[in-house]
Amino acid sequence: MRLKKIIDSLSDVKKIEGNVSLEVKGIACNSKEVRDGYVFMALQGARFKGADFISEAIDRGACAVILEKGNASIFRRGRTFIYTGDARHSLSEAARAFYGDISSKMRLIGITGTNGKTTVTYLIEALFNAESEKTGVIGTINYRFGNRLIPAFNTTPGVLNLYSLLTEMRKDRVKNCVLEVSSHSLDQGRVDTLNFDIAVFTNLTSEHMDYHKKMKNYLASKMKLFTKIKKGGHAIINIDDPHANKFIEVVKKEGKARIITYGIENPADVCPCDIDIRSSLIGRHNVYNILASASCGIAIGMGHKEIAGAIESVASLPGRLEKIDCGQDFSVFVDYAHTENGIENALKALRELKPNRLITVFGCGGDRDKSKRPGMGRVSSELSDRIFITSDNPRSEEPLEIIKGIIKGIPVLKKNYIIEKDRARAIELALKDAKSKDIVLVAGKGHETYQIFKDITIPFDDREVIKKFLTES
Repeated sequence: MRLKKIIDSLSDVKKIEGNVSLEVKGIACNSKEVRDGYVFMALQGARFKGADFISEAIDRGACAVILEKGNASIFRRGRTFIYTGDARHSLSEAARAFYGDISSKMRLIGITGTNGKTTVTYLIEALFNAESEKTGVIGTINYRFGNRLIPAFNTTPGVLNLYSLLTEMRKDRVKNCVLEVSSHSLDQGRVDTLNFDIAVFTNLTSEHMDYHKKMKNYLASKMKLFTKIKKGGHAIINIDDPHANKFIEVVKKEGKARIITYGIENPADVCPCDIDIRSSLIGRHNVYNILASASCGIAIGMGHKEIAGAIESVASLPGRLEKIDCGQDFSVFVDYAHTENGIENALKALRELKPNRLITVFGCGGDRDKSKRPGMGRVSSELSDRIFITSDNPRSEEPLEIIKGIIKGIPVLKKNYIIEKDRARAIELALKDAKSKDIVLVAGKGHETYQIFKDITIPFDDREVIKKFLTES
């Protein structure tokens, strides 16, 4: 592809220096991934400035550089420099130009919200499987299509990885792709040049305040997805969420999509009485996830019986109230819940099973939203009979400092918690404490198979740790 074709696709070019008739073989925004004939996108990151790596990119064979206006023209000659007003948006436009307008050739379904995204992707995938349609999924646990299973680094990949994945799906004749669309990806423009057939909103509670700073910013990022619905597409919205009307307003203003509401408490287009479904997924929050997925089935033209059969086929999900059974006389569940609302949902769902006691093991991630720690402490202490407060992924923070933040939310008179910063030891103590007909919830990491510390990442899977202790005891 000629560089000129890419340049012509950019909406905010301020200045061009050099030859535009060059042949482009690829695009990279990481200088270490640059090869001969690549265009290097010099983006401003949270920790690094892309312009600082231009020389390295050129040494590796970059034929052209796209960067934001304001960077001085001091780079070595013999390369082409394109200055834009917004390099991140230019990256999305360049990716579409290079890979093609993929979203016009596939059915894309985007799910956004604080909780429930992963469960909804699995349920929607089951709908398409029931219709014998090849489907890809891009989400928190992994990226999968055909016989390929790729570990997920981000819930929503970066622009270039995302376009590359979608291109590979197209080559494999995948017709549908279900994506978890994170607030970060929407804010950073990773899906700027994609259009969706269906957009799903699950719920919105406080999360990622370390990044978004304010709830209004978090909300604004989520709503962006609903400006990207194709004409004649569908917006599926949880009408019971306090922010639902904001999303409805956006859709009506765009005037392109049909709205399907779902809910339990308020009048909705789709509610529990509409479709008779029996599911092994437990808890009120999973009723919402099932309703969201059923709404999607209705949007793509499936009948109620087919929808019910597909959803009923999903028996369990990795790290989402996943039951660990090694023959013990009490129950153990692993869940990814890592927000106040998430852990509340999980604990309330388990309370419905009427255990003798509910024992919880959890921690909070380091270098992430500190504001949610007290809330998670409060909810856990209120809904659990005993809690073991421990480490999650402490990253660069001291585990005991994170734990102090959790304890701040626990009422002074509540003395039902034990501190054990070693996660494996905390799990062991909880399992040893459990008696017949108790339930143990190990929360926070779910499907993850690692634990991140300041200078090292170690293998760590809650499920395997639990199995080890249960089989050895």
